[in-house]
Amino acid sequence: MSAHRAYNLRPYQHTLIQTIFDRWRHNKRIMAQLPTGGGKTIVFSTIADVFIRRGGSVLILAHREELIAQAASKVAAITRSPIGIIKAGQPANPSLPVQVASVQSMFNRLAHYQKFDLIIIDEAHHSTANTYRTILDAYPQAYQLGVTATPIRLDGSGFQDRFDDFVLGPTVTELIEAGYLAPFRLFADLHPMATQGVKTQSGDFSASDIAAANDVVELSGNLIQSYRQYANGKQCVVFAINIAHSVAIAARYNQAGISAYHLDGNTPDPERKAAIARFIQGEIKILSNCGLFDEGLDIPALEVVQIAKPTQSLTRWLQMVGRALRIADSKSHAIIIDHTQNWAIHGLPTRPRLWSLEGVKDTSAVPSLVRTATGEVKAEKPETIILEQAHLALREIESSLDREWMAAYHDLVARQMAKGYQPQWLYHRLAELKPPLKIWEQFASDRGYSSQWAWRQHQQRQPMAVAS
Repeated sequence: MSAHRAYNLRPYQHTLIQTIFDRWRHNKRIMAQLPTGGGKTIVFSTIADVFIRRGGSVLILAHREELIAQAASKVAAITRSPIGIIKAGQPANPSLPVQVASVQSMFNRLAHYQKFDLIIIDEAHHSTANTYRTILDAYPQAYQLGVTATPIRLDGSGFQDRFDDFVLGPTVTELIEAGYLAPFRLFADLHPMATQGVKTQSGDFSASDIAAANDVVELSGNLIQSYRQYANGKQCVVFAINIAHSVAIAARYNQAGISAYHLDGNTPDPERKAAIARFIQGEIKILSNCGLFDEGLDIPALEVVQIAKPTQSLTRWLQMVGRALRIADSKSHAIIIDHTQNWAIHGLPTRPRLWSLEGVKDTSAVPSLVRTATGEVKAEKPETIILEQAHLALREIESSLDREWMAAYHDLVARQMAKGYQPQWLYHRLAELKPPLKIWEQFASDRGYSSQWAWRQHQQRQPMAVAS
């Protein structure tokens, strides 16, 4: 039975999964990057299914209630197996092969779980905390997979100390062009929130200082005016500075006759679920939140996000704007309304970035952004040119193993050309060597073949294929 029997994997998800298995042949601790909305839960659920069908046990770590529920639901759907939940107030069932755990609860119950063959870390950019380290160190023989859209810490450093290899997924632009993420329009407030003189705390702006520097009445008025101008009647999530700020924004929306609701991390679970259900049904138009929806909100029909939360964190910026990029039949495009300078500091979601275990850097092809008279922000350079240059730059961060294979490939190409051999000679040499997928993709690109052709060639020669 196929490992993806419960879900039709997208081509890039299939490729990402196989690449992860390839890398595990050499390194046990892998970090994988996939943009928000790209389906990372589907990816790691499928990988979990492979392990349990081979008699293995899997631990999935998450730090938020919503992430735990999403992971448990998706893994159960794909594996068609009951899932153990490790968190406060939930009865334990250690005999089940897949456990989805709250990080803190797992930290407190290590003695009850003797062995795992695979540990998956959801939103792995949090994995440097001591609780994660203690859990991972307790199972040194387990394979590890950290998944995240934003592999970067608040201080800009990377994850060389936690992972040994890195697998890069497609870019936001590639997913939009392929129809897997929604195109977007970004509108910037002509009078953005003030940050001058605001202190930095724990790697980001101090929430109390930001709140003190900005008049919530004036700001909420700007939010309502912008919503009516750019997104009137659409489902919108607002990201606010703090709880009081979010409560005030929701109240002001309601006073203006636009149904709104405030949620935060302290909102009781039944109330939170009921509000989200009403939002999905269209009864509530505005969900204003503080510290709740940066991660874990999966509502494909969400059309609009309003950013009323200045941040120095690229991770937080991309996570916030990414909430609206999921595709839905009812949505032609997403709308991002930024009331801060985040867009100018961090760039558009499609800005080409070089992700690696060392952190992130922009490519040499970063476009200039201009704000039009209507407030819309656009990139001056065509996206196709940006992508071409970004792909060239991505080669700079290939792992040493990739570089060795690439060097061997180029040696074979040079030999073929020197000897006057036909391309079929090179194909047979690669078939004998069984190189990683990247080499087949390079050969396919050189010959004008499709990426699907490269995938098939690679899969045919791998004893550890995902499908069975």
